[in-house]
Amino acid sequence: MKRYFDFDINDYKDKKCNFHSHTVSCQHAVGEEREYVEEAIKEGFEVIGFSDHSPYLFKNGYVSRIRMTMSQLEDYVKTIEALKKEYRDDITIFLALEMEYFPGIFEPTIEEIRQYPMDYLLLAQHFFYENESFHGTRFGWADEAHLKTYVELLMTALDTGYFNMVGHPDIVNYTGDDALYTKYMKQLADRLKQERIPIEINVNGFREGYNYPDKKFVKLGVENGNDFIVGVDAHNPNEYHDLDSYKGCIKMAEDFGGKVFWK
Repeated sequence: MKRYFDFDINDYKDKKCNFHSHTVSCQHAVGEEREYVEEAIKEGFEVIGFSDHSPYLFKNGYVSRIRMTMSQLEDYVKTIEALKKEYRDDITIFLALEMEYFPGIFEPTIEEIRQYPMDYLLLAQHFFYENESFHGTRFGWADEAHLKTYVELLMTALDTGYFNMVGHPDIVNYTGDDALYTKYMKQLADRLKQERIPIEINVNGFREGYNYPDKKFVKLGVENGNDFIVGVDAHNPNEYHDLDSYKGCIKMAEDFGGKVFWK
């Protein structure tokens, strides 16, 4: 399937990369873009991608408190594009956004985003969007319906051709039957393998003790023959230096015999 953005994460297997990084624009991170670049360079990263939380054209005047607004998008783009040029001899920088797939509002939102020179889009489904209400995928869902819906949302999003990678694909906090978890999450692992999208093991989730990265999904991915990357998911420039959590994510994959792109 042809993707809208001409970007392939597999081209960077031999470099130290992080394609999951935020800025103060999202309202729940700290630090200016330049600080993230400089701390990444200090830690030896050769490639970074800014993937701050995308604005959305929500209905009924709703304003999110955990993502930039559409009016901030142009400044975000200009800032990253300027840093690309300024630091081009020191590090490769990519411009991206982290997006959920919200049926009904994704379509008009992506039309706005297509006006800007994005290098890639990172799919990350933090919420279900039902009847104009948001329900966290980390709630602790024991029913099959929400697990099935989560996987179908990601599959449908990938069908659009807009997404080049997936952040914390194991963010769904399913607390029900293990056999059902394996049934649906293997479908997702299969699709990621087919699309040549490595499974992200998320440093932020590891450090904070969230339900992700989920060892069940990492083990499933190893058995399925998936590749893995480590995503810093930085919300603070200093998080580029959290080597204990970074190495812990690598170890999680390697303990099951998994292969991590970069270390």
